[in-house]
Amino acid sequence: LVGGEFDLEMNFIIQDAESITCMTELLEHCDVTCQAEIWSMFTAILRKSVRNLQTSTEVGLIEQVLLKMSAVDDMIADLLVDMLGVLASYSITVKELKLLFSMLRGESGIWAIALPPIAKWPYQNGFTLNTWFRMDPLNNINVDKDKPYLYCFRTSKGVGYSAHFVGNCLIVTSLKSKGKGFQHCVKYDFQPRKWYMISIVHIYNRWRNSEIRCYVNGQLVSYGDMAWHVNTNDSYDKCFLGSSETADANRVFCGQLGAVYVFSEALNPAQIFAIHQLGPGYKVVKPFYYKFYGKF
Repeated sequence: LVGGEFDLEMNFIIQDAESITCMTELLEHCDVTCQAEIWSMFTAILRKSVRNLQTSTEVGLIEQVLLKMSAVDDMIADLLVDMLGVLASYSITVKELKLLFSMLRGESGIWAIALPPIAKWPYQNGFTLNTWFRMDPLNNINVDKDKPYLYCFRTSKGVGYSAHFVGNCLIVTSLKSKGKGFQHCVKYDFQPRKWYMISIVHIYNRWRNSEIRCYVNGQLVSYGDMAWHVNTNDSYDKCFLGSSETADANRVFCGQLGAVYVFSEALNPAQIFAIHQLGPGYKVVKPFYYKFYGKF
């Protein structure tokens, strides 16, 4: 791998990318203890060098490891998951993400994506959440009980932002304190088994009321004044896509989500229309705050 005698401090840069593939194939014939030692050391050199991360990305190591995951020992699987986390924090393709999600299994048939804590929410002049989604309910929706969440970003004290469905309507919520906040109903008849692009724009106004504007498929469908700003120094450590923080069956989204973007600015109508015209497979070329992919 390193073109000479390996040393974790002095000689740990991968010189031959093709050797990575050879290593993964060779390890299949080694005992569990040997595999564990080598994968642990390999993860360590990934953490120490961006060059190693880049080289591993170029040879498609994430895909190679995912395809072997089902056949390895549980202890090795845990080590590989740790290594995948290091690689994915550097770079992961849509194809690799789809492969990763296809290998996940929900608990008792219930799915949700828990996100890492967000230290500070993007405010500036506002923020925009944008995603494509499709509802695929398994049964008829019980309006009194079923309130599936599209997203939920909250602190441990329960304050933050969320959006959930009541029937075919989407309710956008901003909780400023536990149980107290503001809600806005997106007045649009979302139908099952149809794809929609939803854009929720929070606009900060210093000298007048702040606003919320909601776009469906690039068109403005709902708007109003809303004091959405949540004043907190706590990190947002209860962050979920497709679920509330409780993740109970009546709060889990049943359907599909495309890329979920949170922009650290309030996008204008022309920008939102342009994003919709690009379709669900577009890639943002300007800075964004968070991007996630999911299928539930």
